[in-house]
This record gives sequence, C-alpha cells and structure tokens, in this order.
Amino acid sequence: MARNKYPEETVKKILDVSEQLFIEKGYDHTTVQDIVDNLGGLTKGVIYHHFKSKEEIFNTILEKRYTVDINKQIQSLEGISGFEKIKQINRISLRSLEHQKLAFSAKSLITDPRVIGELYIEAFKKTIPYLRGVIEEGIQDGSISTQYPQETAELIVLSTNMWLAPSFYKMDEEELLNKLNFFKQLYEGVNFPLIDDEYIQDVVTMFRVVKE
Repeated sequence: MARNKYPEETVKKILDVSEQLFIEKGYDHTTVQDIVDNLGGLTKGVIYHHFKSKEEIFNTILEKRYTVDINKQIQSLEGISGFEKIKQINRISLRSLEHQKLAFSAKSLITDPRVIGELYIEAFKKTIPYLRGVIEEGIQDGSISTQYPQETAELIVLSTNMWLAPSFYKMDEEELLNKLNFFKQLYEGVNFPLIDDEYIQDVVTMFRVVKE
C-alpha cells in the first residue's frame, strides 16, 4: 500500500538506505537482502517494483546525488579559456572524492567488459563531442593549439576513463605514478599539456581515498 500511495517516498528511502550501505560496505559487498533488512519492513518485491537490479539502484544514486551536482558545477564555468575549462572539469571530477569512492566501490561493474563497452559507446555519443566543442573554443581563444580536436577529445576520455580507471585495482601507488608520468609525456608530445603536477596529485589523492 505504501509504495502505491507514496512512490516517491519509497524510492527515496530505497536510495537513501542503499547509498549508506554502499558507502559503508562498498557496492560489491552489499546485497539486495542487506538493503531489504534496512528498509524497516519493506519487502524485496517493493525494491524490484521500482528498480530492476542492484546495479540500477547504484546508477540512479550516482546520477541523482553526484553526477547532477558535478554537471552543475561544470555548467557554471564561465569567463575562462577553453584549455582552462578542461582543466577545471578534471579538477571538479577528481576532487569529488565521495563520488569517486562510491563509484570505485563497484569493482565488479568498472571491470565488467559489458559495462566498459557501454561506457565506450556513451563516451562517443556524449562526452567526446562535448569535449571537442570545448577544445574548439580553446582553439578560437588561442589557449589550445591543435589541428586534431576530435582526436584530442578521444585521447582525454579514453586515457583517463577506459585505460586508467579499470586498472586502479591492479596498481600500487608507484605504478600509478609511472602511468601518470607516461600520460604527462604523451600529452606534452601532442602539444596538449593537460597532465601537470596538480593533476597528478589530485589523482593520487583520489587513488588513496578509493583504496581506503
């Protein structure tokens, strides 16, 4: 009865309880039964009435609680060059530590070939076209010098998301620094010095938080 009469409240309760469990135990170590046990009398059927799976609950939390906020911060960036805007976008994302810790608690998703494939497709549909637009802004304002805005946008997304993120679980800090220093040389080689000491420190800080 409660879920029919107050569906928004029921959904909010499921998300609140799930988020707390994901933060405390990690996504991979939280079961649907754990969520049910903390819902104060609601049943597993209520969960599946609103969500198809634990993965859908997780993705909804990331979208509603974190991604929207990060996007608002990015959209508020004004009065800066195209190159500085890209640096700020990275800074905002890397310093959203609670979001990063929650996201990286889902090793089973981040390393799942199906999920990686879906992220790859999504990147070419949305993220890369957006970054290309910012790079073209930078070319116009003189802060970026490249003849390859599309390829540069692809490099940013594929190196930081598809290459670096899934390998976090396999690396220690020394290996991470080696990879970041390689990235730094790679970006300098294409005249796009995105990876600097501040970026490297932000990634290392995030890595330590994720590894806690």
